[in-house]
Amino acid sequence: MVRLGRIWKLYITYTIVLLVCMIAGGLILQAKLKGILEEHLTDDVVTLTKVIVKNLPDTENPAVLDPFCQAYGEIAGVRITIIKGDGTVIGESDRKSMGMEKHLDRIEVKGAISKGIGTSVRHSGTLGIDMLYVASLLEDKGKIIRLSMPMAAVKAIEDKIMIFLTFGLYLTPIVAVIICFFFTQYMAYKDRRTG
Repeated sequence: MVRLGRIWKLYITYTIVLLVCMIAGGLILQAKLKGILEEHLTDDVVTLTKVIVKNLPDTENPAVLDPFCQAYGEIAGVRITIIKGDGTVIGESDRKSMGMEKHLDRIEVKGAISKGIGTSVRHSGTLGIDMLYVASLLEDKGKIIRLSMPMAAVKAIEDKIMIFLTFGLYLTPIVAVIICFFFTQYMAYKDRRTG
């Protein structure tokens, strides 16, 4: 009877260790995956910014820049904001830029001014959802162009990948636990017959 108790204790211990490792591994993998997806999405937005800048009108007139931002924003599926060096918004795809508050204090704008490109993921008060913001400094034009897109795009890709990873990460160890359970049952039965 003592040996039977030891077998079950080992089974329970190994099962707990396996489950803890599975959960920790899943959380680490999900966080890493989210970071990689955000990085790739940021690179795509930076590339898109370069394409849009090629056609950017050389003016600070909101009557010209607002329609430009709106047209390119619809084609690219992003929100586009053109900002002067002092933070004044002079072009906006989602609403009129006139009267908008200055954007100089935004994290991504500060990053663009200091490093050329700035990024930020935060909740948009205007749209009410989490957004990825990428701002690029256009030194030759004296402007900053900021593109933003919903983080829902990252979440959708993450969810699709996590479905496949779930099978590998969670289902395989669960099958292993079930196999170990039956093996433990067999060992306990064998122990009773010989004991």
